[in-house]
Amino acid sequence: MIQLFLTKTIGGNNMSLLNDNTKTGGYKHLNYTERTQIERWHNIDKKKPKEIASLLNKSTKTIKREIKKGIVKNLNSDLTEKFVYSASLSQERYDYNIAAKGPDLKIGNDIKLIKAIEDKIKKEKKSPEVAVNELDANISAVTIRNYINSGNIFDIIPGKIIYKKEPKTKNHKKVVCDKVPAEKSIDFRPEEANNRSVYGHWEGDLVIGRRKKGAVLLTLTERVTREEIIIKLPNKKSESVARAFDYLERKLKKRFRTKFITITFDNGGEFRNYQLIEQSALYKEKRFNMYYAHPYCSGERGSNENNNRLIRRWIPKGISMEDISTKDIKKIEEWMNNYKRKMFNYKSSKEILAAF
Repeated sequence: MIQLFLTKTIGGNNMSLLNDNTKTGGYKHLNYTERTQIERWHNIDKKKPKEIASLLNKSTKTIKREIKKGIVKNLNSDLTEKFVYSASLSQERYDYNIAAKGPDLKIGNDIKLIKAIEDKIKKEKKSPEVAVNELDANISAVTIRNYINSGNIFDIIPGKIIYKKEPKTKNHKKVVCDKVPAEKSIDFRPEEANNRSVYGHWEGDLVIGRRKKGAVLLTLTERVTREEIIIKLPNKKSESVARAFDYLERKLKKRFRTKFITITFDNGGEFRNYQLIEQSALYKEKRFNMYYAHPYCSGERGSNENNNRLIRRWIPKGISMEDISTKDIKKIEEWMNNYKRKMFNYKSSKEILAAF
């Protein structure tokens, strides 16, 4: 698996904070800032452990041990492998070991930082990863998640805002629903959609409100950029879904054909009438190709599922969609498309789209 690692850089004098020659009363563990410096010097500048030790005022043995602890295998674009040092991985391992030993909490006395992280997560609906990146905090996202789950530090209820990462469900028998033609199975989706190499392949679903009847949200997620489109529907009928695409087609006109190539839905009844949904409102032909994920395999629409969780940060389960205005929906959509993501090296979908 290709692993991407974020390398943090510090502007100005790189040694001003790290190469402090003031003697201390004893040994101090490496912090995350120092680890990011090691990552850059080792991976990019190709400095020797002795040079790095001198820059950080540490022993060569400490640097060698740290590099060995954080080494991971990385796959290059030409499919060759190389071993690199990962500051984030090393920090996560360090935090895990510290938590297992049960010492004092790392930020227990830093009230200002605790409040800043809480505001990022509760008010701005950011993930711990994004919060750490924006605050440039000397703590890993894994540690924040552990503190949230333990309830020792943050006034955040686990599962309300930050969801626990569940393992993928396996061993489900992959069968196509009787009412869906075999050629509409995700197995027949173009390879360019599967490998996310071409823009224009989407995943879709409905986000339901408090009641099974009434207004719902049609959510569409583009697989390459994670661009999000949210449209409020009066109900969950296929006719309403088709009318939403009629609206988009008339709005985008010729751009629609390049923006929407395929869309993958689940096997819900609201999406079964693929002939109606695929049919163009402007021409006597299909406007895109629909495909269906295997039953009980929501992970095959994982990008859309994850984006729906972001929506739930603003519209928790149990809230009626009737009470959510179109203006509010557009604000959520805009927030999502400007949301910085770790997978994009903390760029947003909007920033990724600008490169197309």
